[in-house]
Amino acid sequence: MGIMLVYDVTNEKSFENIKNWIRNIEENASADVEKMILGNKCDLDAKRQVSKERGEQLAIDYQIKFVETSAKDSLNVEYAFYTLARDIKAKMEKKQEASNPPGARSGAHVLRASDQQRKPPSWLSRCSLL
Repeated sequence: MGIMLVYDVTNEKSFENIKNWIRNIEENASADVEKMILGNKCDLDAKRQVSKERGEQLAIDYQIKFVETSAKDSLNVEYAFYTLARDIKAKMEKKQEASNPPGARSGAHVLRASDQQRKPPSWLSRCSLL
């Protein structure tokens, strides 16, 4: 339902491979899969080979969300997972609403992204979002 395409900002080749991965996804994954491009190791600015602007432009070209992260410093990692999970949830709700028109009585309560959300314990946050 969701795919994170991760490249290393200190490795030009890993960035160039993202285009190949996108092509593979388009050929083999479902058409409505959520995608996000992550530029990892943004904490290593002195070794950077791929600018943030190039990552952003690639994401614009493919109409995919983009985030720079640092797994080492825990920068934007949780945000990236949360954002992808939120987008998947919103897409699922939209599909469910389309298949259950207003007035139809299913007996189940559908949670919406706008509903107040209960925050899970921090150690469980990534698992509970997915």
